[in-house]
Amino acid sequence: MKPRGMHFFTLWAVLAMLTACTTSGPASSTALSTAPVVTQTTSQMRSSDRMFYWREEARELHAMATHTDREADLILKKKPGLATNEFVKQMRKLAHQLHQAATYADVQAKEAEQEVPSDAILQFHSALR
Repeated sequence: MKPRGMHFFTLWAVLAMLTACTTSGPASSTALSTAPVVTQTTSQMRSSDRMFYWREEARELHAMATHTDREADLILKKKPGLATNEFVKQMRKLAHQLHQAATYADVQAKEAEQEVPSDAILQFHSALR
């Protein structure tokens, strides 16, 4: 198979997988449906550990969303077309969902931070620098 044909097949396969993931009902609400389970698990942790956990989750989710947005831009530049536009639309939807999950994690981190003594928070912030 020619490399050009293989590239189109790969793009088509990724588009099909992404479409299947984003169009099914349960997959689109995964972040919301697993939130109570994650919250139960993290509620058993110390407040400072929960704060650190949620901050790290938020940072990683924002990074994944930004990366997905950048990939969408690159794909759109490299292969303009109707199929690509639909694929990019799905990627941007995924990036938006990742940003929403990151926002949820930010809120959880702030709630946990309110339970942590202020001197511990100062130590935490100085350790991050």
